[in-house]
Amino acid sequence: MIETLIGLSILGAFLSLDITMFGQFMVSRPIFAGPLVGYILGDINTGFWLGMIVEMMWINAIPLGTSIPVDLTMMTVLSVSWSCLHFKGSQDAAIFALAIAVPFAYLYREVDIAGRLFNTKIMHWIEKGIEQGKEYRISLGLYSGLVLFILRAAIVYFVFIVLGGLIYINMAVYIPSGLEIAFKKAWYYLPVFGFGLVLYNFKNIIGIPFLKKKDE
Repeated sequence: MIETLIGLSILGAFLSLDITMFGQFMVSRPIFAGPLVGYILGDINTGFWLGMIVEMMWINAIPLGTSIPVDLTMMTVLSVSWSCLHFKGSQDAAIFALAIAVPFAYLYREVDIAGRLFNTKIMHWIEKGIEQGKEYRISLGLYSGLVLFILRAAIVYFVFIVLGGLIYINMAVYIPSGLEIAFKKAWYYLPVFGFGLVLYNFKNIIGIPFLKKKDE
């Protein structure tokens, strides 16, 4: 069990690396990260479904410039991991896992902001080195930034998967039957709602007439 948790933490860290630090290969997007984690844990259907929901509902949450949106990779990896590890195949439990993962993803954004502030110190250290003729600080600073990011992300993933998992399974026991029915319905309704958000966010790009305002 501990090996699985460590493996998921390392995987989540490398997927998050793709967001802004290295690559931009889009493997950090929920539609890819969700099925990948689900496949590893033996429930690719739950991974794909949760990844699809997160992808569509937060499709406009893209890090641009100084903008730091909620970490969708964290949200996806946590929700898929919890649901597959503790209640594999349960639709209502999967939606509940997603609901629990949302505040954890927003919390990780604060950790990410603190990490970026620390990176500025590394940048200033590199700049001073260049002024002193120490060009080797450029590569050293880049590599150290990558290593620190992976370590920080892996540790946070591990803590969140374990701590959040305990919160998740203990709260799931006390979910009333009415709420369980609501979660089962949300399993099907959320993708529909998410598709509506996709159409709304991209109405001006794809040119959907009935979604445009009259004065446009």
